[in-house]
Amino acid sequence: MADAEARARARVLIVAGEVSGDIHAGNLLECLRAIEPDLDAFGIGGDRLARAGLECLARTEELAHMGLLEVVRELPRLRGILRSVVRAAAARPPQVAVLVDSPDFNLRLAARLNKIGVPVVLYVSPQLWAWRRGRVRTVRRLAREVLCILPFEVGFYEQHGVAARYVGHPLLDDLSRDGLLDGSPPRVDGRLALLPGSRAMEVRQLLPVMLDALEQLGPQEVADAVLVEAPGMAAVIDEILAGRAPDPRLRRAAGDDRRRLQAACALAWTASGTATLECALLGVPMIVGYRLRPLTAALARRLVNVPHVALANLIAGERAAPELLQEEWNADRLVATTRQLAAGGAEIQRQALREVRRRLGEPGASRRAAEAVAEHLRPRGA
Repeated sequence: MADAEARARARVLIVAGEVSGDIHAGNLLECLRAIEPDLDAFGIGGDRLARAGLECLARTEELAHMGLLEVVRELPRLRGILRSVVRAAAARPPQVAVLVDSPDFNLRLAARLNKIGVPVVLYVSPQLWAWRRGRVRTVRRLAREVLCILPFEVGFYEQHGVAARYVGHPLLDDLSRDGLLDGSPPRVDGRLALLPGSRAMEVRQLLPVMLDALEQLGPQEVADAVLVEAPGMAAVIDEILAGRAPDPRLRRAAGDDRRRLQAACALAWTASGTATLECALLGVPMIVGYRLRPLTAALARRLVNVPHVALANLIAGERAAPELLQEEWNADRLVATTRQLAAGGAEIQRQALREVRRRLGEPGASRRAAEAVAEHLRPRGA
């Protein structure tokens, strides 16, 4: 009887390989538990998934690497983690595996899971529309469905015969819950937000340039600055700040306060990922930066095929926010671009970014994603 009950219990494997993926997957798992209260969930996660009740076999931080070369260096350790997850899935088979982002790891894991009969759903689509499009054939073979968080992704997958649905962007849920989606706090003139990213290497590449540029801008241009810390980045930021003279205008923001402080800023300097959507939805004009190591960047130039790097620009369908990439990401260019926006470009950008809000739709992404996963937890017709 006990064995039969164990077999009947709904079980899901969840793997999140990025900090942002951990947050999105944690929200999904919380909604999924409302549908399946007795759910057994295990896999790879960070703080958010752990709070939602995931039994963590490994930590999200162990998978997070930015460049192609960095991933190669970590391959032996990543393979060990992959094998341990597959062994756990074979010992306690889930009805479905939800693999979040991190396609280099998760597509390899999906292939192993398929061999032991575990269906795979991908959440937060691999950005195959940007680079390595040939992998869409792999996705078609390995995934039962792709749950997309960017509206233009569904058409791409459908063109290639992959089952996909747009569930909405989880960031809308977060901002709505915080009361910031359609009603940001009053903007403070002269307040600048620094968002250097959610990965250690990203922060090390972007933050020093931000700090150099801040030094060049007088208090009449930047009255105060808010350094927005992504989860897990405090130690890296401590290390960078330790070698610099303190700037009395600079304060750090983390946890629950960070978005409200960010929303009140007149301008943001930001990494190119989800933070650009955050700025767009909060109505904060931005300058987007990104820098990879030279060899990684050379490989990326050959592989990446998108008109813009910033997610907000891709969704808006135009270069609404300036992008300073590689060698262009330097203090002098950042200061000059900041002054151009202060001279009138910020309001023009703010109007263009309203299209991002319209195209992303309404909140409810985590609930819709959970409902989609729940369909895979039970036999059809059950």
